[in-house]
Amino acid sequence: MSSTPAPFYLDWTFWTAVAAVLALVLSQFPPVRVLLRQTRLSMQPYDRLNVTHWLGNPNVNLHVQLLNTGGRPVRVRSLILELSPDEGAKFSLPAQTYSRADGAPGSFLFTPFNLEPDKEWANFVGFFAPFSMNDERTSKQLIKELKADIKVKLKNQPQEARDRKELVEGDAKCVEKLQEFSRSNTKWRPGEYTAVLNLQCEPEQASQVHKFRFTLFEADIQELDERASRYKIGDGVYFTDAEQTEVYPRIKDLD
Repeated sequence: MSSTPAPFYLDWTFWTAVAAVLALVLSQFPPVRVLLRQTRLSMQPYDRLNVTHWLGNPNVNLHVQLLNTGGRPVRVRSLILELSPDEGAKFSLPAQTYSRADGAPGSFLFTPFNLEPDKEWANFVGFFAPFSMNDERTSKQLIKELKADIKVKLKNQPQEARDRKELVEGDAKCVEKLQEFSRSNTKWRPGEYTAVLNLQCEPEQASQVHKFRFTLFEADIQELDERASRYKIGDGVYFTDAEQTEVYPRIKDLD
């Protein structure tokens, strides 16, 4: 007479397998202490700005550190720097690009991204407002005219001048039109600025605002204006600006 097999739940090897499967499944989930945290993101800018311009259009570079201290992933949607000079109209510069703080070459488009719990995003962010369609058309035409004039003059140089890599000056009218365009777009003035760094996230409760002030002195503006004076030799428009003009004001937190 055959014996009745023992129920499977009395087999210790079965429960060993169940425990192993449960351990594997649970390992795929965050710890309970993480899940119980509220949705929270911290934002900290570095204590100095990099201020410059392109054809007068204001540009700011700022190292920004984001840290997800909550228990849920956060979707970073946008980052906008709102600037209010003590004298003058308010203007906004959205984040457009970023470069990695670890020194990796190149820059990348600033697009929405997810930040997991306990993860950090810390990079150099480029803030600027793109030209309007009309200004973009005008700037490209002015640059094209100046580049064409400089190209002809470089081609007609004596060989000795070419060997010495001597620079030439563009036509005065072309240069003046480009410099006037730059002046018409200039927003940097000497004085105090109040800045609001506005981070928009999903969910909304993770969004952050960081307020600070900085000062641009007369010497800073003079240095920035020198960039336009080099347009006549094609610096920054015909070839890469070897002497990138920028200033580094210190920021003072208002939070």
